[in-house]
Formats: sequence, structure tokens, C-alpha cells
Amino acid sequence: MKQYFSLLAVAAVAACSLTSCNEDEETIRLKPVVTSDGVFVVNSGHKSGGIEGTLTYYDYAQAAAAQKVYQAANGEALGETPNHAVVYGSKIYIVGSGEQTVFVADRKTLKKVENIKVEVNGKAATPRQAVAGYGFVYVSTYSNAVVAIDTLTNTIATTYKSGDYSEGMAIENGVLYVANSNYGQGKQENAFPSISVISLATKESVTFTDDLLNNPVDIKIANRRMFVLDSGQYDENWNQVGAGVFELSNGKVTKCADATEMAVSGTKVFMINAPYTNPTTEPTYKVYDTEVNIPASFCDGSDIKYPGKISVDPVKGYVYITSYNMGSSGYADYKAEGYCVIYNGKGEKQGEFDCGVGAGYVIPNASVEYVQQ
Repeated sequence: MKQYFSLLAVAAVAACSLTSCNEDEETIRLKPVVTSDGVFVVNSGHKSGGIEGTLTYYDYAQAAAAQKVYQAANGEALGETPNHAVVYGSKIYIVGSGEQTVFVADRKTLKKVENIKVEVNGKAATPRQAVAGYGFVYVSTYSNAVVAIDTLTNTIATTYKSGDYSEGMAIENGVLYVANSNYGQGKQENAFPSISVISLATKESVTFTDDLLNNPVDIKIANRRMFVLDSGQYDENWNQVGAGVFELSNGKVTKCADATEMAVSGTKVFMINAPYTNPTTEPTYKVYDTEVNIPASFCDGSDIKYPGKISVDPVKGYVYITSYNMGSSGYADYKAEGYCVIYNGKGEKQGEFDCGVGAGYVIPNASVEYVQQ
């Protein structure tokens, strides 16, 4: 039977190796195993409707969802427009754009650890998304900067220069890649959409631009290849045009597929294409396999009334699509509670659960356990 060890057990083994343990005793060898207990759903609420944001938790063991779990644990809400979150170590970091705050809580109990006010050069900044690695949580902002939160002290340790209106990010080999949307305003005289390439060790930042990138909002790495989600532009009738997933390779940008949302797991890029148009464009759901470089149908979308975000739990292999419910007018009801549909990697429905108002990103509650080899 496999035996699992906590981080304290690992520390004890390390201490033993440095002191007077019997050399004849068998060496205990441990390997890290990533596990996932469930997922959080970041519900943004509805600012103009006076509906505060919440956190939903779906428990794999119980196959059930609990609503407003942060509020239940702390007796206080997440305020205006929580936008994103990341689980790292023993904590969850919830990005509150409207509150200009990162809410830090224990990932199991949801008890508050710290509320970190996000500032850049001494001024309050609007945080957008978060990624984690190397002992830090990196938070993009609308102040031409990414801030690095030290996870031991829960303070902003470093500020990195980025492009205009930073959104989604990815980390690989000590480099932080940042999608800078320029707030969908396209190319201007002193501001423009771009990708920032930042060395975390030296803080050196390089800016990449391309005529095909007009509104980059997210960036992911799949199969050691980089993919950018671009929200495109709006024409004179407010129809969304040009949105898609683009690959950035060797300084060249190539469009892979039309898309308005993107998530990555392993070698696959999962996509929703639901541009804002009048009349409405029927949404499509596709998967781009980087082994064959061809987009294919993922699911027919019959379970989705009006798509929100697409996310993945790479540990379990599940794909999540959040959805708004439809109102009496026949359009999405942005003030009503939404729901989330669970698929496997083949696009087969595995389940469904209710969420809060403005159901958005789904965040795996993943952790590292240590198993004896």
C-alpha cells in the first residue's frame, strides 16, 4: 500500500539525513504527486446590479457544490467583481478587480489569511489575473505592471514592468509571458496591444507586437508551444470581429482558430467561439490538438444556454464550461445565478452544478502530496 507523507514528514526525512540516523536504515524515497480535491468557481457578481461576487466550491468526493463558501467562512463577501484566482501551496489567492485587492485564504477552510491591497508605485492598481510559481503569486494589473506576492509574508515583494492593461499570463523556465490588451483600444500613439516577455531573475522585459494581435487577453503554453487568446475588435455596429487563438512561434503569429475563450490541458487547446454580434452568432466548441494542428469539434454545446468561461483541471482531465441562464426576454440573464457543465477530454458530459451570479473561471483545488516509492 502506498504511504502518503505531508511536507512535515519530508522535513523530518531531510533532518534525519543531516544528523545521526543509522546508516543501515533503509533510505525513504519520496516522489511528489499532484492531487485535486475539487474546483472553485469565481463568480464576479453584477456590479451595476449591486450583486457582490462570490466563490462556489464543487467537491469531487461529494459530487456536490456549495455556494458563497468564502462568505460562509469569514462572514464577509468578496466585494465588487472578483475576476480570477489561483491555488498555490496551502492557500487560494482571489483577485478582486473592483476592490483592488488580492484576498488570501486557506484553500481547505477558506478562512481569511490576508487581504493584500494591490499598489504600483505607491498608487492603488486594478488587479486582473494571477499565476503562481517559484514561491510567488504573480498578479497582472491595469497599471503597466505585474506584482509578485511573496507567499510566505503575503506582501508585494517585486514589481515587474509590463505592457498596457495586462491580463492573462503564463510561466515557463523562469520567464513570465504577459498578454497586454490595451483595454481593447487597438494601436494608439503611446499605447498598444502586446506580449511582454519578462525574466523573473533579472526583471528584464521585452515587448512583442504584431499586426495580427489587436486585443490579447490571455496566454497559455501547450506542448511547449505558446498560444494567445485575442478578443479582436468591434466594428461600427458593435459586432465583435477577429477574435481567435493565435500561436506565437519564432517571432511569427499564426491564427489557429476563431475563438473568444481558451483553456489548455496537456497537448490540447479547448476553445469557445461566441462573439458578440447582432444577430447572435451560434456558439461553437472546439479542441485544437497540437499533435495534429487541426481544430476539431469538442462538444455540441446543447447543455450550454449562454457560455461564460472555459477552464480545465489537468489533474483529473476535466473540462469546465460555465453558463448564464436565459431570462424571460430570451437573452442571457446576467443578474441571475449560473451553472457549470463538466466534460471529460472527449467532450462527453460528466455532470453539472449550480454557481453564483457571473460564473467565470474554474480553478482546480490542487495540491502536492508525497508518496513513498
